[in-house]
Amino acid sequence: MSFFENFSKQLQTGLNQGIQEAQKLSQEFTPLAQRTARSLQEKFGNLEDISELPQEYTDLESKIDTLKLVYSNLLSVTATYDQESYDNPLNVKETLNEVSKNLSLKVGKLAHARSTKEAQVALIAANPKGQPKTLNHTISTAANLSALKIQQSSTDDSFDLISQGLTSIGQTELQLGEARLQQDKLIQEHVNLQFKRQLKENLNRADKARKVVDNKRLSYDAARASFKTARPEKEASLRVQLETLEDEFTAAIEHAVSVMKQVIDSSNVLDQLVEFITAQLAYHKAASELLDKLLPNLKNLRDDQSAAGL
Repeated sequence: MSFFENFSKQLQTGLNQGIQEAQKLSQEFTPLAQRTARSLQEKFGNLEDISELPQEYTDLESKIDTLKLVYSNLLSVTATYDQESYDNPLNVKETLNEVSKNLSLKVGKLAHARSTKEAQVALIAANPKGQPKTLNHTISTAANLSALKIQQSSTDDSFDLISQGLTSIGQTELQLGEARLQQDKLIQEHVNLQFKRQLKENLNRADKARKVVDNKRLSYDAARASFKTARPEKEASLRVQLETLEDEFTAAIEHAVSVMKQVIDSSNVLDQLVEFITAQLAYHKAASELLDKLLPNLKNLRDDQSAAGL
């Protein structure tokens, strides 16, 4: 075979492959174009010949939309418990102070570094972990630091009683902060994660099934419209296509109905609400017990101060 014959054969093969790929793309693009055109006609035109969906299907769609709204509304609020400092308006200032302290600490370490290796270790060393940023922990720190200041700088008996009161508050607020963190952890694991799973997995699965139904209906209705205006010689092939699309439309509805039922059955919103209130109740009970124990102690210190004439 000569060079030109071989080149011609290769060129023809390439052209044939290109034509096949173009036909494939055309086959894939045409249904999409038809669905898009049909969708626009339904939205902005006056089309009335739209296939109706079964009542069972539309009822399930309504329930799915309601569930999605419930989960989204609840999660938009309960997501607060994912933020450790949600009750502490001083957190921003506290964070800046921590950054300043960490920088000062590293500068100090660098100043005492005796080699390049030690300097590198000082720069990349993890910052010491600070206390949790809840309001209770912040109150605890403020009370303990105040008590320490009194102990270091005063010999006045009245200030000693104040120091004792501050120390008691510091200990109790620390316990309150830990109890709050435990509540938050329970809500994060047993409530928020479940809400997110329902939205991202189950309800998303239902939405995908519904989307398939929408696409199949648009394709089917577009084919029905084309069949009505088709020339006689094309009716036979269009009828076969129409029957195929109708079968696919029906199968998509049946699948979506099954998926939506499964999602609704597995929703268990009340289970998450029970977990939410259980976590809150445990925290508030613990807080009540801790404060009930603290208050008499503070009152006794106040009475001692009054009795001593301080």
